[in-house]
Amino acid sequence: MEEDSQLLLDYARRGDVQSLAALVRRHTTWMQAFLRGMLPVAADVDDVFQETWMRVVRSASRYRGGLVKPYLATVARSAAIDHLRRTRATVSLDDETGEGAAVAATVADEGPLADEAFESRATSDDVRRAVNTLPEGPRQVLLLRIEGGLSFREIADELSVPLGTALTWMRSATLKLRRMLGERK
Repeated sequence: MEEDSQLLLDYARRGDVQSLAALVRRHTTWMQAFLRGMLPVAADVDDVFQETWMRVVRSASRYRGGLVKPYLATVARSAAIDHLRRTRATVSLDDETGEGAAVAATVADEGPLADEAFESRATSDDVRRAVNTLPEGPRQVLLLRIEGGLSFREIADELSVPLGTALTWMRSATLKLRRMLGERK
């Protein structure tokens, strides 16, 4: 949106806080949905949302124009990845619990049986959990496409992969989600 670019330039050049506030209002819904898809802990979404806008504010003087939504999606993605790296708790599945069993042996498969999943309707939590289980590439393509509203060319450029890879990852993501959530009618 050309108007978005002008708003960001107005903030960058003159410190126009009203322009920044207008940008935040326009992009809050999709950006929070995008971050919810990337972050496994819902409580982290607000923190990373704030961090995204702090990064936009700090780097505004370097903005020279162009499409704002892909730029914001890139900043949000980067903030989410940085957050995940900082907060990632690592547990070896070979580590033993206090009871002498390996962690991998104590993890229960709490997912529904295939026929139950097919018969039930997916809730937004079910979808969010399923998306979070996707491999990183397909998950990022799916989120950038659906929540970020980016074209496949923009996604390929953002992820530094060929267009064909981005398209393959999207197909892979949708097929896996269909299998996990079952066909809905």
